[in-house]
Amino acid sequence: MSRVTEISGVTFHRLVQRRDDRGYLTELLTMRDNPEEPIVHVYQVHAEPGSIRGWVYHRWQEDRLTFTEGQFRLALYDLREGSPSFRNLEVLDVGAENPARVTIPPHVVHALKNIGPGRACFVNFPTRAYDPANPDKARLPFPDPRIPFEF
Repeated sequence: MSRVTEISGVTFHRLVQRRDDRGYLTELLTMRDNPEEPIVHVYQVHAEPGSIRGWVYHRWQEDRLTFTEGQFRLALYDLREGSPSFRNLEVLDVGAENPARVTIPPHVVHALKNIGPGRACFVNFPTRAYDPANPDKARLPFPDPRIPFEF
């Protein structure tokens, strides 16, 4: 199930876990539901309890963050002048209790915190391969006075 969020271009897709007596299977990304850009780069991030990552944004790529383990609070803020959701803030709780894929377009600032008691992880399927000679990631200070949010 996909839904539009408070920020233009961001999508939230609830991931379905297929369970049996052996455990469960979760499809993180499939072309079956909607056309997606091809998979060009994949990485997994492990986060210690209480750790914060952000504020970051990308100039060209979309992030396709998938959350199935642990518990994260994901904050998104639209700093794109001219966007219909300029200065909108959205906060999503995602992870084992709410498995999801969140697609974040370029220039939408985001940060996340592991709010659970143990290590958590997420997988990203960005739409561009990482180029160490020309990194796409930009960082803002944390906290940033323009963003009305604190973890």
